[in-house]
Parts: sequence; structure tokens; C-alpha cells
Amino acid sequence: MKAQVILQLVQLQNGLAAVGEPDRRPSIRTRTREAIRLLAAQELNVDADRMKLSFDCRNCQRGNDGRHGQPQLLLDGAPAAARLSYARSGRWLLAALSFRPVLLGVDIEDAGDDAFRPEDNIDAVMLTASERPLVEQAADPRRLRAQLWTRKEAVLKSTGHGLRLAPDTIGVAGADGEPQLSSWPGEAGDRPGLQLLDLSLTDAGAAVPPGLAAALAVGGTADPKITYRDIAVVDG
Repeated sequence: MKAQVILQLVQLQNGLAAVGEPDRRPSIRTRTREAIRLLAAQELNVDADRMKLSFDCRNCQRGNDGRHGQPQLLLDGAPAAARLSYARSGRWLLAALSFRPVLLGVDIEDAGDDAFRPEDNIDAVMLTASERPLVEQAADPRRLRAQLWTRKEAVLKSTGHGLRLAPDTIGVAGADGEPQLSSWPGEAGDRPGLQLLDLSLTDAGAAVPPGLAAALAVGGTADPKITYRDIAVVDG
């Protein structure tokens, strides 16, 4: 039986055009989505041309055109028997597949990103009241900010809300700072039944930069049976 969740870390290589030749590579978004499509096809053991990505943006204000929002895998035009979530930070791409019909969300961030500096005041828009002292007392506040953000993004991706819900209304830390969906805004409906996990990306390979933080949100209470695939290198 397949693992419930398969995680794949991808290093997108910066393939450059030859000297004197124009760079006609598609956008990083297009290349990322193509890498995800190919990886999913490999995992499902089907020809890549049978696999497509579609997107669903619930309550979309811009028109739910299938080109943005929560990703969905289509096999021969019909929903595939796998759930998908992915995120990118710089040249690192993290994909999660689940072979059970559960909520699924993943996120990856670089703690060295300027967004996590105290000067950028991300605390004001991200942290709940109970999370603020955790950051203030942390040995590495910048790292903890990045980790808390990945937890919130993973949760909101799994439910399909995205950032239409304010991050500071989503509690993702227990009393000791452990990953836990500790609070949920009532206007968003019942609190989803999720496991929230900080991911150790070194499980995917020794080449992972230590500044990367990642989190997984997955529905249910059973052991999610996570399997890490070896790091893939894709010309991106």
C-alpha cells in the first residue's frame, strides 16, 4: 500500500541560455508547474502527457478560471486519485502528494528572507496574541517566524482558504510552541481536523540549506506515513 503522504524536494537548476542567445525560457511559475506535473506523473506511474494541473479558488474575487488557487491533479481530464500541495522558496520546490482523500497543505520558506526581519513588522499581521511571547522569547526569532508562517500557510492551503483568512486569526502553536492548530476563526466554519507537522528537510538529503523551514498540514488523526523521496534536480 502506498504511503499516505509522499514528500518530494526539488532543486530547480538555473539553466542559462547560450552566450549571445536570447533567454526564451518560460516564467518560473510555468516551469514550477511543469516540474510538479512531471513529478506527479512519475509517482502515479502514468505518461506525463495524460497529467494536467488545474486550480480551484473558492469564493474567488477575480473569477475562478482554473489558473490559480488550490491545485488539483487531472488524469485524462478527470480528478486523479491523489491530493496535491506544493510551495517554492527561491530555487527550492516542495511537493506533497496524498493517496487518501484528506486535507493537504505544505509550505516552505527561507528564514533568511527579509520578510522575517523584525523591521518588516510581520508580527503585526501574522501572530496571534499567544504566539507573540513565543517569538519574543525565542533564541532565534527569525527562524521561528518563518516556521510559524509555514504552518499557517500549510493550514490555509489545506482548507482552500488561502490568505483570504488573516494569518493572525490562525493559531498554530501550543503552549510550548509545538505545531498545533490551536485557534481558528469562527467565521471560517468548524475548525478542520488537521495534524500539523514541522518538516525536517534534511530527511530529503544533506544538500538542503539549513535556513529553510517547512510545514505540513494533513487531515485525520492517524499516522500520516510520510515518505521522503530523494531530492530531484530539475532544469528550472
